[in-house]
Amino acid sequence: MASNLFRFALCGILLSQLALAAPSYAQAIPGVTPEAGNSEKPVEPPPVDPKLLLKQGNPQVAVRTFLESMQNGDYDTALACMDFSERSGIPQQSKLDLAYELYQLLSTLWGIDPSLVPEQTVPEKLEIAVFGDGDGRIPVDQQEDAAKMTLTKGPQGLWSFSTKTVAAIADLAKKYTPDIEAEEKREAVNGNGAPKPKPTFALWLESQVPPFYREEHFVIPTYQWICLLALIVAGYLVDVVVQWILRFIRRVRFAKTAEDEDLREAFEKAWTPIGLTAMALTWYFGLWLFRLPDLFRAIIIYGVQLFGIVAGTWFIFRIIDLVIVHLIHAAARRGKKYDDLLLPAVSKTLKTFTVCIGILIFAESFSLPIVGLLGSLGIGGIAIALAAKETLSNVFGSLTVMVDRPFEIGDWIITEGVEGKVETMGMRSTKIRTFDNSLVTLPNSLLITAKVDNMGRRTFRRVKTMVSVQYDTTPEQIDAFCEGIRELIRRQPYTRKDYYQVYLNQFAASSLDILVNLYLDCNDWTVELRERHRLFVDIVRLAKRLGVQFAFPTQTIHLYQEEPQTFAGADELPEEAGRRAAAEIAGPLPMPNERRGLVDFPGPHRYEDIDSRRRKK
Repeated sequence: MASNLFRFALCGILLSQLALAAPSYAQAIPGVTPEAGNSEKPVEPPPVDPKLLLKQGNPQVAVRTFLESMQNGDYDTALACMDFSERSGIPQQSKLDLAYELYQLLSTLWGIDPSLVPEQTVPEKLEIAVFGDGDGRIPVDQQEDAAKMTLTKGPQGLWSFSTKTVAAIADLAKKYTPDIEAEEKREAVNGNGAPKPKPTFALWLESQVPPFYREEHFVIPTYQWICLLALIVAGYLVDVVVQWILRFIRRVRFAKTAEDEDLREAFEKAWTPIGLTAMALTWYFGLWLFRLPDLFRAIIIYGVQLFGIVAGTWFIFRIIDLVIVHLIHAAARRGKKYDDLLLPAVSKTLKTFTVCIGILIFAESFSLPIVGLLGSLGIGGIAIALAAKETLSNVFGSLTVMVDRPFEIGDWIITEGVEGKVETMGMRSTKIRTFDNSLVTLPNSLLITAKVDNMGRRTFRRVKTMVSVQYDTTPEQIDAFCEGIRELIRRQPYTRKDYYQVYLNQFAASSLDILVNLYLDCNDWTVELRERHRLFVDIVRLAKRLGVQFAFPTQTIHLYQEEPQTFAGADELPEEAGRRAAAEIAGPLPMPNERRGLVDFPGPHRYEDIDSRRRKK
């Protein structure tokens, strides 16, 4: 059955993936669209914003918009004038670097005049060169490279720098870096007041590096290797500083007391993941401070992101542990045991949620098709629900226990044939430590309908026993013995003083049984056993003091014929003799208002010689 459910879920996932991928497959086929199928009717583009037509409606306006936007610091508009469709995965920082280098090539190096760019083109021409044949500002040896500066018309009629231009910017800027720097110095000497865009930090840092260190050695320039080494050292120093700050906070905040021991331990466990998280953040943001090749940067970024996700998840785990330990100590000070049951479940729930968030961030960072996988779960949800029925039952059982609260951590319970103390409770099962020191795992689904006898909720602990004495014990001894046991109960510190019973209860086969029923006021089983032992030993001492002998099963063997005892009422009928003897023992007939009523529970009787001697001690 389980294998069939698994096959059904797998088929559902595959079907959903095919359904989600169908639009992209349809778009990949020439002339076929998801909406129109094989229809030859062209798809009309959406209407264009008139404001965009004013900025990119023709090649001349597009070039002018790009230059003015870069000078005014409107980088979003400048980037809109560049076609990054073939490099959509590059980050925003790299796009800004390319835009600044394109401005340097057009304006600083070749001194572009936007008015010389064609304003109108024939409809069939979708790509034109930025520099025409009549532009004499470009040296002959640079005209081939300048010809790579082209504009293309998009599907909405907007003009932008072509993908070919975007791909050539980095190489051209590197090739003409000395010429660009020389031109900038000349403009600074001549006092050219034209506004210039501010370079990014990565480009400014590269401009400050001597030419020797810009040469490539082992894939990337030398100065970038130096920057990577410096970044690694900086991340390590950040880790050391963060851990030093945490140690300082621990010394100031937590005193060396037993109460704060768990808090100190949880706080110290959080040092390493916090430092590693700070190290990962330092590396991640530091990688954008200098230029790296796209592929090289992507590989390092992916590694740093993976390291940061793991360290961040570990860090959140330790923070959750720290908060839970703090709340457990706060609950202990308030005397509430319910938090001991709730807080571990909350901790596990938060950690599960953290793992899910970490997986989503990981999938988003590595561009994994997590949306398709989540969508496929809708089709296979029925099979998964059937397969996870027991798990869901256990989860609902744990929620029922949390809401109904039939027991708490540390309670002594009896349920489903298991007796012991509740040790922990999770989302799936409850662990009970038996009195044999074994650990029983009880699924929470059983707790929904099971009967739970919570011995830990008892207000008082009952002690009920029969004290058997011999048949030759005199009535006076029985009365003295019973009253003596009552006095022991009144003087015991853990006994309930307002409700107890000590009476001759039954005539057994070989003994007179005295019922002793009382209650101990304690919450611990060990204390209960200790006080029960103390009371029983005092009863044994009392019996020896009064000459009362405890009974045990006996048999009497008659070896000779005993002389018959004389009957005191031989001169009258036996019934009359019995009634008269009972009347003499019971006394006169009581009046209706002379009934003794409810049992009174007096306090202990004080004896000056006994109580004064104890005070002297």
